[in-house]
Amino acid sequence: MTEEKGQTPQNMITVPSTRFGDLVVPEDTLIKIPSGLIGFQKDQSFIMLEHKPPFSWLQSVEDPALAFVVVDGFEFGEAYQVTPPVGDSDIDLQKDDEYAILVIVTVRNEMKETTANLKAPVFVNLKNRLGVQVIFDNPAYSTRTPLGLTQEEAPVEESQKAPEGEDQS
Repeated sequence: MTEEKGQTPQNMITVPSTRFGDLVVPEDTLIKIPSGLIGFQKDQSFIMLEHKPPFSWLQSVEDPALAFVVVDGFEFGEAYQVTPPVGDSDIDLQKDDEYAILVIVTVRNEMKETTANLKAPVFVNLKNRLGVQVIFDNPAYSTRTPLGLTQEEAPVEESQKAPEGEDQS
């Protein structure tokens, strides 16, 4: 790696992944989720991998086999009104901080049955790259909101889907 004038080299880390092989990424791109995700509390470090828009992967750094398909919560528009966890001690989100909303997607064998978990999005403070999953007690939001995808819109290749009956959310 060569240094360009005025730039400092980034510390790179290798993240093993059963889906994507070894991934070499800048250490400062890690997303830390101190409380983990529901059902996966021990996994607290993740990286984001771009996929077929609007889908991305949230790949665990600790578990090479753990990766979630996610979409940007802002893609759901005005109908999806969730309050960011301002003041949450896990992510130190302040009123004027920029944040991302990650919505976990469960890919089903029948693409039109693929769903999004709008009830429990992950908020990421973009300033410090800390995240927290928040559960909203709002009956308008479901853990299985249908996306109604066609095969062409599918976020993953056939070989990367969860086995029949396995839920990724």
